[in-house]
Amino acid sequence: MPTIQIYQQARLSRDVRFDGKFYTAVLTTGIFCRPVCPARPPKPENVVYYSNAMQAQDAGFRPCKRCLPELAPQTSAPIEIKKISKALESGLSIAEISREFCLSERQIRRLFIKHYGLSPIKYLANQRLLLARRLLKTTQLSITEVAFAAGFSSVRRFNEAIKTAYHCCPSDLRKNHKPEKQQYIEVSLPYREPFDWPLMLSFFQKRQLINVEHVTNSEYCRTININNCKGWFSVSKIKDKSALMLTVQLDDYRHLNKVITGVRQMFDLDTDINQVHQHLTNHPALANVIKQTPGLRLPGCWDIFEFSIRAILGQQISVKGATTLANRIAVKYGSKCATNPYGLSHIFPTPDELSSAQYDEIGLTRSRISTLKNWLAFYQQNEKIFSYYPSLSELEQKLTSIKGIGPWTVNYLAMRGLSDPDAFPSADLGIIKALTVDEIKPSNKEILALSENWRPWRAYAAIYLWQSLANS
Repeated sequence: MPTIQIYQQARLSRDVRFDGKFYTAVLTTGIFCRPVCPARPPKPENVVYYSNAMQAQDAGFRPCKRCLPELAPQTSAPIEIKKISKALESGLSIAEISREFCLSERQIRRLFIKHYGLSPIKYLANQRLLLARRLLKTTQLSITEVAFAAGFSSVRRFNEAIKTAYHCCPSDLRKNHKPEKQQYIEVSLPYREPFDWPLMLSFFQKRQLINVEHVTNSEYCRTININNCKGWFSVSKIKDKSALMLTVQLDDYRHLNKVITGVRQMFDLDTDINQVHQHLTNHPALANVIKQTPGLRLPGCWDIFEFSIRAILGQQISVKGATTLANRIAVKYGSKCATNPYGLSHIFPTPDELSSAQYDEIGLTRSRISTLKNWLAFYQQNEKIFSYYPSLSELEQKLTSIKGIGPWTVNYLAMRGLSDPDAFPSADLGIIKALTVDEIKPSNKEILALSENWRPWRAYAAIYLWQSLANS
């Protein structure tokens, strides 16, 4: 069936499976909507379809005030374009991105047009506008705080951009949308079903650092430090909605978008999980676990440095043992945090705070201490590699040159620390056990050969294989 016909059926039936996958722009009103919009459907001849909200907005259409397109689930994209988009949003110029990723500026523009239908500059401008609109309508941040949180360099530029795009001033967007003043910010994080929130929480609950994190059967919370901006956040399920509620308190809310994007990655909210399922169900073991737990996602992490320390501590010991060691390091070397509703006492240490650490009385072997020190020295000199690595194979080659770091650690780090969907720790004992048939263990070569069928979703195959052990 042609794409236009699919879109036509989806919008007329208000099919929630297509929410965020395309947008309908109405020529007669100049408004664009989500396919689930409750408004009366326009005539087909008056509708233009766009693959994302930024594209529709750039074409001159305004977001619908009823369905609020800025609150739709986000569009999934390959990790390569995600890394480049993140670099652009962090403030890097096209020339700087070109150098970091070893791509020409023309190649970067082609990638953006291919995946977003927009040039990098137009992508960034519209992304900032939609974020600003969302924060104005759903949070109690001041106009100035919204401007900087959305990535604008000044309030004047912010005001001009809002007036140009929406033909009104920022305060006008807040009419009839004035949340009560609170000491923290609440942001809704939509996702596509299926999503098993209790299963995700159970994964983090077994690994929580009791002084840094607090995980219950319904909520995750932790302390954070972003470039010396300190605070905490909590995440819980919104009842009867396909969305999580993010509650944030920060010293400086210009870092709010970093928290939003970090939490979305941490809980894997942007993946089209049905696409993953379609690719992996050809293998019986994976098909069975997908059927039993269709809402299983890939758990990520909050901070790549913290996770790298925890991954090294987890080499060849139990999850409980590694978590205990990591919490001791947090308490001994991390800074104390401000009073919070969850009784958390510390923030996990930064690279600078661990630079002089000797790890006395932590319970580590000499070889593990040596590995941590080697890793810290490497990380401080090569921090950019985790944002701009060209490929998994090159990342593995680079990191395994460090004494004490092997392929398992690198792939586990990429899988959960970097949320790379194709990372695969083939030598993991759990994966070997899950693929063992009639007590015959597969070789690493056989596992890698099998995993070729699972690209580019091998990390999901790994988490499903681990879950198959729990299910059985």
